[in-house]
Amino acid sequence: MRIIDSQDTPKGKYIVAEAENKLIHIIFTWHSMDSIEDYGIKLEDILHYLLYPEEVIIGHGNRFIAHRKLNNHLARVVYEYETNKVVVVTFYISYVNRYFRGGIYEDKILS
Repeated sequence: MRIIDSQDTPKGKYIVAEAENKLIHIIFTWHSMDSIEDYGIKLEDILHYLLYPEEVIIGHGNRFIAHRKLNNHLARVVYEYETNKVVVVTFYISYVNRYFRGGIYEDKILS
């Protein structure tokens, strides 16, 4: 996985990433960028959690939540689809035992 292009837009940071010979267009909203910065995690790590999750569940309002375990914690990347783009709405860390459902996939960005 690698970032091909990155630019700021009014809505957030627009990223074009290449993974598994596919180009993925992603917008990280400014809110999600603030959350990522608050946790001190690199954008590349969040991109990895999003594209290679341990499970994806359906959230509220047609959104999806990609989960990646971090020891006893769980990285949660909340996203939705807008036309041909993935829009990352927010990111936060919680506890594994609160949200992890055992590895189900209700969506896959890389299918």
